[in-house]
Amino acid sequence: MQTKIRAAFRALWQFLTVIPGWPDARLLGRTVYALPLLLPVAALLVLLAWTQFIRGPQIRAARASHQTVLALESEIAALRLECSDEQAVQSAAATARATQRLIQSPEEFAAQLVAMQAAASASGWVATLHASDPGSDPTGKGTPLEYRTIRGRLVPIAGNPAAFATLLKLLERLPPPAKGGNLTRLTVRADEQARFNVEFGVRYALRLPDAKTP
Repeated sequence: MQTKIRAAFRALWQFLTVIPGWPDARLLGRTVYALPLLLPVAALLVLLAWTQFIRGPQIRAARASHQTVLALESEIAALRLECSDEQAVQSAAATARATQRLIQSPEEFAAQLVAMQAAASASGWVATLHASDPGSDPTGKGTPLEYRTIRGRLVPIAGNPAAFATLLKLLERLPPPAKGGNLTRLTVRADEQARFNVEFGVRYALRLPDAKTP
């Protein structure tokens, strides 16, 4: 078997290196004659070996180390197919507007109480407000928000001639429209002398410090 293989390679060599007009040329002459063919073949073999055994493992190792980035690129490409650039800009703008309506700090939350009391006084009412303690309201696990509730009581100032009408206007501004507070409870009572007693609840969403962008 080995003899046949050697004979086949020898015949192939004789065929590739035959010199026209010099059929009995020696090995050196045949080799020099075949150099223009052998050199490119040798260069291709060296390049193939370098690609498979040196460069190939380096590329595979780099891909493995950047697998997270490649997965993120694939996810971004999928999102681009689902959402155009214009839609992404509009969504980002809507998110920014919604974020600005959130309470950004405990100090801003305290300022809402002052604003609500001032609005009540301007409408001829006295507001007594109580804020819930941090963490007392249920919050979804993993959410970047904290919910706080304000429970209040309204009574008209003595001498308010239009208590009901001013109450309706006050409720339009309670909570203040600039922030995303939700009126969660409202109870209005009135006796025979038209003395009103109003109880309400307002729920605010506060951004947690870790959720704020630098």
